[in-house]
Amino acid sequence: MPSDEITPKHLRRPRARGAPATATGGHDVEETWRQTVRGLVAPLDGALTLAALRAACARLTEVAERQQLAIIEEPLFGLRGDPGEDPPERWDYEAVLPVHGAATPEGDVTVARVEGGLHLAAITPRGLDDLKRLYGHLLGKVLPSRKQRLARPYILHRVHGLTGRQEREPDEAVAVYVPAVLSMKPVPVPADEAEG
Repeated sequence: MPSDEITPKHLRRPRARGAPATATGGHDVEETWRQTVRGLVAPLDGALTLAALRAACARLTEVAERQQLAIIEEPLFGLRGDPGEDPPERWDYEAVLPVHGAATPEGDVTVARVEGGLHLAAITPRGLDDLKRLYGHLLGKVLPSRKQRLARPYILHRVHGLTGRQEREPDEAVAVYVPAVLSMKPVPVPADEAEG
């Protein structure tokens, strides 16, 4: 096969490695590095809404101020689970506030390590309602999902303007950070071979 025929094929294929930014389903995806930090974490019960996020972030900020912790970046929220493998009813969201200092648990607020490293970052201007579609594009088209899976199924998000003083419309932009650390999916072994 001449090299002229393979180049356009590879240029049309969305990929995370090898290019600084890739357009995927209307979303620009880029590689970014995040620092590993400590964070105050509070569970988000019920439906994921801006009101619930604002309330959880306000509670985390109060705890940080009471414990005299330095807030090092805007509040985030995390998804525990792999949207590529887990159904939405098993997704578990939590509010995260990255801090410096001697943080201690307080009530339902815990202290956790928020892993850093290489992440794929994308922004959707359509807000929280567009997250499922963005997960599908990131995990189904950018990452090689057929033979690999997320080694750390914890996806971080940031809602722009979440802690702003003015009320905004519910279609605020949401940044999504998917850890680009993959592991091989286990190969299914037939029952007859497993016994031997």
